[in-house]
Amino acid sequence: MSNQPVSAAPGQNASRRRSIPAVITALALALLVIAVSAGAVMAVRGGDPDGDSAEAGFLRDMVTHHGQAVEMSMIVHRRTAADDMVTMTYDMATTQQSQIGMMIATLDLWGLSQTGSGPVMAWMGHPTTGLMPGMATPEQIALLRTLPPDEADILLLQLMIVHHLAGVDMANALLERSDDADARRMAERISRSQDVEIANMNAMLVARGETPYDPATAPDGVGTPAHPDHGG
Repeated sequence: MSNQPVSAAPGQNASRRRSIPAVITALALALLVIAVSAGAVMAVRGGDPDGDSAEAGFLRDMVTHHGQAVEMSMIVHRRTAADDMVTMTYDMATTQQSQIGMMIATLDLWGLSQTGSGPVMAWMGHPTTGLMPGMATPEQIALLRTLPPDEADILLLQLMIVHHLAGVDMANALLERSDDADARRMAERISRSQDVEIANMNAMLVARGETPYDPATAPDGVGTPAHPDHGG
């Protein structure tokens, strides 16, 4: 997503609505090419993280985390009447789908599966069998599909801020634990870009007459908090 909110012309937004499935498909095809290329060079690499490492856990969990962000963005992208939401959801869906591809390709390069044997978040020392921090519930996702579009816009902004706070928390936790250049580069990019996006989404809430998101005053049931041990 761009670092500043962007207004697009109606024709551009209509084009984005039509093109986003094609963009997602193209990214998936690009992932296949990356994975094949990664397999070709894997044999010459050494010292990559193993399957029980923090790096592997971070990438696996972040693929799932990003996947829900893509899903929520696309739901609202198809329904919203607001130009700023069309732009934001398009950028968010395509950016995070691209990052999913890079993370899966990195796991493949390391010779690791996309799923681990242990519970999610175990690499952070907080294993869970439920929703990861920041993840929306199935009921909240259903509301994005059924609320009036302007109300769904506000709910998405609230949910996605919580989602991003947890994503930043996960990225910073990885940076505390890893010296792998590839994993650190991805974590730094996520932490930096999602901090900017949180600020932009809070500005969008204010523009809609809502208060900026504050975990202490958030509406009941909006998201699940980031783990308190990491200040997310």
